Amino acid sequence: MPAPRKAGKKSSEPEFQPPPYDPSLPEPQSREQLREHWFPLSLDDRTAQKLLWLSEGGAKVARTTDAVCPYPIRAERYDHSPQVLCREWILGCRAYWEVDFSGWVVLGLVQESAPRKAQDGVCGLGENSTSWGVGWSGSCYQMWHNGENVDVNLPLSGTMGVYVDQPAGLIKFLVVEEPEGGTSEVRTIGSFRAELKEKLLPAFWIGTSSWCVLRKKQD
Repeated sequence: MPAPRKAGKKSSEPEFQPPPYDPSLPEPQSREQLREHWFPLSLDDRTAQKLLWLSEGGAKVARTTDAVCPYPIRAERYDHSPQVLCREWILGCRAYWEVDFSGWVVLGLVQESAPRKAQDGVCGLGENSTSWGVGWSGSCYQMWHNGENVDVNLPLSGTMGVYVDQPAGLIKFLVVEEPEGGTSEVRTIGSFRAELKEKLLPAFWIGTSSWCVLRKKQD
């Protein structure tokens, strides 16, 4: 089974290796079951568009003003869409992660071949056939893929989760609910079924005066 590694780096020793894929495992339903497939992530500053500022050791991305971050020009960097990818990629395994956010944030996944330059095609998360996204619109959640969106009426939560079963072609987005003094749980926003043959890279689109933070498993 191909092991996840740092995207764009040649390494025979990945920092994290998930367990061997078992197709007989049932799809996880509870937050506890989902967390069994926790996949640690870090933001890749080599892909960040110039309006995005990374901090907290690659865990947080923010766009608070129109200030431009002096990133060097790179082939893998988004040049127009305010997006950033993670260093880690997903292939041949299951993965789950959670994100705290504020403002207009879309989180999701892109295939490795998805465009990053405006000259190569539509780059926005969920606006092409090689990316999927979900975000809070201000009144509901919206799921995006191939330029089409679906509204989902669920209460706002400041935390969302993403579950991927790459061999099974499943991408699922969830709301994480953590009531004070109660047991945390998840509610499904929606899911996509697709033929996922390429590496999948976690991705984030950040609107003005917005931010998101990758959670650690112990959070």
